[in-house]
Amino acid sequence: MDPVGLTSRWVAAARARESERHDRLFDDPLAVALAGSEGFAWLDHMERAHPWGGPALYVVVRTRFFDDFLLRASWGTGARQVVLLAAGMDARAFRLDWPPGTRLYELDRPEIIDAKDAIAASAGVHPKCERWPIGVDLGLPSWPEALLSADDYDAQEPSVWLAEGLLFYMTEAAARTVLGGASVLAAPRSRLGADLVNRDLLTSPVMWPLLGTFSRRGAPGLFGTNYPEALFTEHGWEAIQPGEREANYGRWLYPVAPR
Repeated sequence: MDPVGLTSRWVAAARARESERHDRLFDDPLAVALAGSEGFAWLDHMERAHPWGGPALYVVVRTRFFDDFLLRASWGTGARQVVLLAAGMDARAFRLDWPPGTRLYELDRPEIIDAKDAIAASAGVHPKCERWPIGVDLGLPSWPEALLSADDYDAQEPSVWLAEGLLFYMTEAAARTVLGGASVLAAPRSRLGADLVNRDLLTSPVMWPLLGTFSRRGAPGLFGTNYPEALFTEHGWEAIQPGEREANYGRWLYPVAPR
C-alpha cells in the first residue's frame, strides 16, 4: 500500500478512537481492524506532535458531516447510486442505514480494495447495501471506464458522490481530472461532497509541522484553491458551502480561520 493509501489507516484509527467515546458522533465497529497497528501508530504520532488535537478532530467532524450528507442526499433525492472516490478504509457500506436498493461503488487502488475486502471477510461483516468494490487508479484519465463497466451503474440516473480526503493529495491536474470525470458520469440532480483546503494553507508557517508530518511519510499536501466555487462550477457542479455551525457538532471549538 502506498503512503497516500496508508493515510486511510490513520483515518480509520481516528474513527476507532471516536467510537470509544460516550458522546461519539458515530459508531464504527470495523474501524479498529481497518486501522491496524500502522493506523494507530500514525495516530499516536500525530497526537504527540500536535497535542491540540486538530488533525484527528478534523477527521471525526468530517466523517460525521459526510455521513449526514450521504444519507440526506440518498434518502432525500431518491438516488440509489453512491460513488466513493478513493474509498480507502471507509466503512460506510457496513455501518450506515442506506435506503433499500442502494448500490455503493467503492473506487480505489486495487491493493487497497483487496486489503479492505480481506479485513471485512475476516471480521465476518456484511454491507447494508449492494457494495461494488472497484480497483482503479483515480490518477489516470481512464478511471471512469472502470465505473461504467460495473454492473448496474447507470450514468443516466442520479447519483451521490464523495471525494473525502482525496483532493489534498493530488496535483491540480489530477484533481481536475477526477472532478471532470465525475461530472461526465453524473446525471442531473446528482450530488457531490468533497473537502479541500485553501492554497494559502499549503504555505502557512502555522501549518508547517502538520504538513511536514505528511511529507515525511510520503503523502505531502499538493492541491488547494482559494476559489472552490469556481473550481466546482467549472466542472459542472453548482457549489454550495455549508455554514460553519453545520459542521462542528459542538466539538470543533477552535475559531473559524479567515477564508
